[in-house]
Amino acid sequence: MGRTILVTGGSGLLGAYVMRQLAERGDRVINFDVREPTGELAWWLRPVADHIRFVAGSVDMWGDVAAVIREFAPEVIVHTAAIVDLPLLNKRPGLAVSVNFGGTFNVLEAARVFGVSRVVYVSSIALLPSIQYQPVDAKHPIFLADEGPGGSFYAAAKVAGEAFCWAYHQSFGLDHIILRPSAVYGFGMRYPIYIKPMVENSVRGLPTRFAQGREFPRDYTHVLDVTQMVLKAVDIPREKVRDRVFYAATGRPLVTAGQVAEVVKKLIPEADIEIGSGLSENDLIEIRYRGMLSIENARQQLGYEPQFGDIEQGIAQYIETYRRYLTEMGH
Repeated sequence: MGRTILVTGGSGLLGAYVMRQLAERGDRVINFDVREPTGELAWWLRPVADHIRFVAGSVDMWGDVAAVIREFAPEVIVHTAAIVDLPLLNKRPGLAVSVNFGGTFNVLEAARVFGVSRVVYVSSIALLPSIQYQPVDAKHPIFLADEGPGGSFYAAAKVAGEAFCWAYHQSFGLDHIILRPSAVYGFGMRYPIYIKPMVENSVRGLPTRFAQGREFPRDYTHVLDVTQMVLKAVDIPREKVRDRVFYAATGRPLVTAGQVAEVVKKLIPEADIEIGSGLSENDLIEIRYRGMLSIENARQQLGYEPQFGDIEQGIAQYIETYRRYLTEMGH
């Protein structure tokens, strides 16, 4: 039997993939979330469902967090739980404070109180301001004299979470590793970032139309690659940890939504996709913190190497999995 690993937000995209791989290799996995996995992610977890213990609770409730960690005594916590709906957080910034930051504080404090060996904190590249140089590495500033993190309240909570990881490390010796994923995609993804409707509509024989966005660039990172980095962050011996901040990305030049469309059309020749030129107001804000990301320290220290660095390979895997899901579900 492996170690006991608690995954907060395990019913979400990254959490589900992490739990499946942990369970497959023999770890005891606890899914701490407000709800059980549903839909596509429930299907994805079906092969290991009997090996994952679901515990209902919310990270913003200290009693819930303390109870699950006290009961199961995990060696490692993988903290993925967060509200990632940026428009919602911009309307209700208190949620960013109570859930995204407050939840992280509760996890860190419970880890300290109950002696958890390590916390792997899933942050975001949204905390970057306008890109100052490329490739962006962990030394890139997140505050400038005239600008703060680009992702507004979501990013502010991530910054606070990272800062408290460091504070708990410096004051109490809590072992932590921070990962900053970029544009995570793959089967089971919830937020479209252009790629989801392009792939899923095309597989189902439906058209896809975007009024604009052709030029919008991202380092699209397959969820299995981000999962690989999470597991490497879980496993690295404490004495070998040097850096504690890593970008979970491909490290390659950015790919535009228009290029994604061309890849989908290549893999599904009958795909009917149209995407107009130009960027929305939100795109113009977000594009400031989109840049080529360095994964060199992850390569050297964690042994990370993206399996799907080529966007065509990643989309092909997404298409294959989605087709299998539709077939097995009788759609």
